[in-house]
Amino acid sequence: MSTGDLRARLAAGGLGRVADAILRRARPCIRIDMRRVDDEMRMPVGCSKLGGTPDLPAGGAWPAWRGSPLAFVGQVSLADIAVHDEEGDLPHSGLLSFFCAVDGTAAGVMAAPDDPASWQVRHLGGEPATLVRLPPPPHLPERLRFPACQASFRREPTLPDVESRAVLDLGLSEPERHAYIDQQFRANGGEPPAMSHHLLGYPFSFGQSPCLPGYLHAHGLSHPYTMDLSRPPEELQQRYQRMQQTGPEMLRELQHKAEAEWRLLLQVYSNEEAEMDWGGGGVLHFCIPNDALSRRDFTRAWAEMQFV
Repeated sequence: MSTGDLRARLAAGGLGRVADAILRRARPCIRIDMRRVDDEMRMPVGCSKLGGTPDLPAGGAWPAWRGSPLAFVGQVSLADIAVHDEEGDLPHSGLLSFFCAVDGTAAGVMAAPDDPASWQVRHLGGEPATLVRLPPPPHLPERLRFPACQASFRREPTLPDVESRAVLDLGLSEPERHAYIDQQFRANGGEPPAMSHHLLGYPFSFGQSPCLPGYLHAHGLSHPYTMDLSRPPEELQQRYQRMQQTGPEMLRELQHKAEAEWRLLLQVYSNEEAEMDWGGGGVLHFCIPNDALSRRDFTRAWAEMQFV
């Protein structure tokens, strides 16, 4: 969907008063369309794909966490996305690869959501001729051997979350607020934004920003709803009462700080093509601090899985 299409849709949806302001707050993403292939070996080494097996430097090992192989989520040939990345947010050469520790159950969840060693984002700067396609390790569960899907790309706008500072500053009326939420869900061809795979842009969130956990970890902060259940009952009751009173506002403030400092790197939703199921229909996000992205330091990326 183009920016012009989005403007027309906002106006028709009852948001004409703030359409231009919303468009100024929109952020382009690089949408990923995927198609399962019958034979991954026919795909060139270093190509863009979700699922399948990774292309890594010769002699390299499949990434692991605590001795267990990570699930391979996908890789992006950065030359493929250069024409869509007009802002130059990503490198335009090499390969960007994504791995995550996921349990092998039918609806996989992250094995260690608080441990940044349990996922990896790798930027491989070499030529494709220096890469080799690794076979799945014997100990990788069959459930996590995702079928290979060829990836293609297009640029389109995404909208910030209705609870973001960018949208709250618009001063939407209650009817406009509901209209905005409706437009968020229609912004991707009638599908909810969670049903799209994309690089950059705004993420779709279930309840809280996926940038928040990485922000809290980076600053050594606790989630405002964290409770130490080992404390005495009276103390827990007092903490719960304070949390009920101040928790929502504290959470909103922290999310706004996280959204200002961090941004989405990759969003992949549960899908049939690659047989990926994140927590029973959820979304897997990789987020990164703005300064780390500008320095091309992908070691600071944070993975977050959200589901209903």
